[in-house]
Amino acid sequence: MNLIIRFVSCTLALGAAVGSTAVAATPPRYSLREITTAEKIPLIVLRDDTGRLEAAVAPTQGGELSGLAVEFQGRWVELLYRGRDYKSAPGFRGKASILWPAVGSSVPANATPVNGKIESAYDYQGKRYPMPQHGFARLKPWQVARTWSNATEAAVELVLKDDTATRAQYPFGFAMHVTYRVTEGRVEIHHEVKAAADNATPMFFSIGNHIGFAVPLLAGSTAEGFTIESPSRFEYLRGANGAPDGTTRERRFALTTPLARQQFVPAMAVGAYDGDPWFRVTDAGGLGVKVSHHAQSTPAPPFIQFNLWGGTAEGYFCPEPFVGLHNSLNTQTGQINLAPGRSWSWRIRVEPERTAGL
Repeated sequence: MNLIIRFVSCTLALGAAVGSTAVAATPPRYSLREITTAEKIPLIVLRDDTGRLEAAVAPTQGGELSGLAVEFQGRWVELLYRGRDYKSAPGFRGKASILWPAVGSSVPANATPVNGKIESAYDYQGKRYPMPQHGFARLKPWQVARTWSNATEAAVELVLKDDTATRAQYPFGFAMHVTYRVTEGRVEIHHEVKAAADNATPMFFSIGNHIGFAVPLLAGSTAEGFTIESPSRFEYLRGANGAPDGTTRERRFALTTPLARQQFVPAMAVGAYDGDPWFRVTDAGGLGVKVSHHAQSTPAPPFIQFNLWGGTAEGYFCPEPFVGLHNSLNTQTGQINLAPGRSWSWRIRVEPERTAGL
């Protein structure tokens, strides 16, 4: 009897062992990997396997969001204009670069043209500082602070700190942390700007992201069927120097506003949202993207919440989230003023929307 019991027990144990090895482990929903483009640009790719989404980040290229791909109707679609493409080409380079500490050009009041061109710069405490268009953050290599993936997200945190070169353009100590998170089928970009405790005065800046989507999003779709939507209340009009001059006019984008009937070259600055600002683009084939953002605090008006650029003729459209104002470093308006030792945060959310072919 004991022999039979031992035999049955061993048989059950063996069956359990065989069964446990036969069941394949469930792959994790979130993962990350490192790849290199054909142009030798290293990328960190964050993946949501359930949400069928991949986001690529390029630390050496200004820490930008380099690609955003989703699966739609059985095939993968790159949403960003020139996503993951670093081949030399004329015109807009695409992707989604970080704009900081300035958005747009900086034009001092008494600037004189050099060879017919006014150099981007600003005056502060009796000194003129050069400042590239859209700031220097997009032109600097960022350091990878950490990467991780777990049951809720895949993420990478990048950091940019002041150095001798930035001090020649921007006389402040700072640390800027940007974390890209892929979670629940979307991308979140968290910014934290820290002012050095030993800064003599408050640190001032504007910030934005030059995200650009392909028009159309889907191969074989029509640009004429590409629509936009946003609950902005008005547009900031531009003065002689190309920057918003404080005057406004009503500007709303109702549901399914055709992009082809709008003019965003030169760019249009919009704002005055009730609640967090958002902008939606939708391809005629049923694939869209919603971009929204939330700031810890905002400047006194006027300041821009979306800067719109491009169109169907250009083959791209950029609903650029902003917290700031063109030429703010000179006018000292529409910008964040950060006291020494303090920090400020801003989050952008990019959510693909599949309205057909689910």
